[in-house]
Amino acid sequence: MIPDTKWLSIGDICSETGLSPDVVRVWERRYGFPMPVRLPSGHRRYQSSDLNRLRLIAEAVADGHRPALAVKADEASLRKLLVRGQSSLWVSIIDPLIKAVVEMDSGQIRALLQDSFSRQPLKDFLGNVVDPLLAWVGFAWAEGSLGIHQEHLLTEILEDFLRQMRVAFPAQPSKGSILLTTLPGERHRLGMLMAALLYASKGVKVELLGIDLPVASIASAARTLQVDRVAVSLSIQSSGQPTRRLLMDLLERLPPNCRLLIGGQGAARTRKVEGVERMAGIGDI
Repeated sequence: MIPDTKWLSIGDICSETGLSPDVVRVWERRYGFPMPVRLPSGHRRYQSSDLNRLRLIAEAVADGHRPALAVKADEASLRKLLVRGQSSLWVSIIDPLIKAVVEMDSGQIRALLQDSFSRQPLKDFLGNVVDPLLAWVGFAWAEGSLGIHQEHLLTEILEDFLRQMRVAFPAQPSKGSILLTTLPGERHRLGMLMAALLYASKGVKVELLGIDLPVASIASAARTLQVDRVAVSLSIQSSGQPTRRLLMDLLERLPPNCRLLIGGQGAARTRKVEGVERMAGIGDI
């Protein structure tokens, strides 16, 4: 008998990746992955390693890569596809930044970020430099090739950099206001700070509540601050059914004219919630 604690149902897989059961079964027949274990009842059971790879495949397909390529790729190839495919500036900018992060050269990290920022529009800087750099850091940390101390150094430098840039943009009353935060258990801050900077650059009044906030507190703050939008940043770890339930709860608590938006890597993997607007990336801001 298969221990329940080690195996996942197709419902678990779909809840955590945003894929439909039909898509998972088609990939199994057409490409040979995933290959579930069959119970005597005929039900499929998957390993946690299948889930991790399917998350990467779902992200690659969402980024526009063909399923035939993504499903057949191993995890290392998928990571390379996801990260390097996002930036044409990899060799000239990202590689030197990676080297500086590995060497913990904080002065060089700051200098490279400032130089890159000065050479391109804000949205391009975030999309072509910060996004792929963070994706690489996440994968490298998960693989054990980057230490938590190195990741923390880059995070602190980037947070300082993004906050300093944001204060240069004055709010324009005609552009409205937005509250940015993360759901309970979500402790990734950088996606939220990137979005805050972009909204501020457009004249939107930005209210930041920080991370890991109870749903009731988010709704209460939205009413008190009288914002017209609430944006929730979701990382890869914040996908699946638990996140959907929190979003539905938050949506019910918000004032009637307050829109609820989600963004970040976890947004693409979270099944649609009626009334919640999903941003595919910073290009949607």
